Amino acid sequence: MPAADISIHPGQTVRISSPGGIPLREDVLFTDARGVEPRGRNRRIKRAIERLQQPLGKILAPGEVVLYLTRGQIMPGKLQRYTQGTQSHYLAPAALVLTNRRLLHLSLKWNGRWNRNVRSAQWGDVKEAYVTTRLYGRLFIEYRNGSKETYWRIPKSGALKIKLLLDVLLPAPPGETSETLSMVTLCPDCLTALTPGVYECHHCGRKFKDGKTLLVHALLIPGGAYFYVGLDLFGVLHAGIDTAIFAYMMLWVLAALGKAHPPVRAGAPPTTFTYAALAIFLASALVFEICMSIRVARNAIKTFIPEP
Repeated sequence: MPAADISIHPGQTVRISSPGGIPLREDVLFTDARGVEPRGRNRRIKRAIERLQQPLGKILAPGEVVLYLTRGQIMPGKLQRYTQGTQSHYLAPAALVLTNRRLLHLSLKWNGRWNRNVRSAQWGDVKEAYVTTRLYGRLFIEYRNGSKETYWRIPKSGALKIKLLLDVLLPAPPGETSETLSMVTLCPDCLTALTPGVYECHHCGRKFKDGKTLLVHALLIPGGAYFYVGLDLFGVLHAGIDTAIFAYMMLWVLAALGKAHPPVRAGAPPTTFTYAALAIFLASALVFEICMSIRVARNAIKTFIPEP
């Protein structure tokens, strides 16, 4: 395991402080990839640490120190990115915390506070990791069990600092490993590693949101899948979309049955076939919309969202 005072910026004095009981490497945390402290970074990082004091105070082990902290999120699949566009940029925000022992993923609410979800990977679990930097940074990780994941929308300055830290931490003597040799989700109450697909902590009994209840909400409530996993703004948006699609679909269904006479384009023949085709198209769009909401919410549930 890399020591808490491992050299990151040669020639700089190691400075470790513990505000609020959280051990911090100030010479690393408050500086950029060149070891220079940008104006205002000290204040921003201290504010972020204060918001995450509760989970970090519980999670950090003896001898573990925070080296760096930045924002990022797990990259969604291509289908989700293409169908949801910029909406996918605002799903599942997280704080990436690099310590001398591991990488921590702390899910965040819109205001930057902890969302009671924590994932952890020991540096010994990481087989390979590298960073790319364009407009935003991306962190690609392959774990020793063969699984892979990508973090994106990392600020460019943060990506450059992560690259520097990986160059120092990963060549170090192999550190601790977990049983899964990969990123694991921890119970926010007792920090026991949770079993994928089992939505109850076997150690303390904490219950988490599950797929069956998700389906009920998604099928019965407009935007219900998003509301269930705490994405309320997306829930409001998609509730409006679902309601509008359903209303227009019913209009064309009634028109096809001869129960309504909707306005049509001048010169267009008002045929039963046309009305039925429009109703089928809108029904397909509604099904696709609901399926996408279930897909997004299911991905959120896999990271274990505690029940209230």
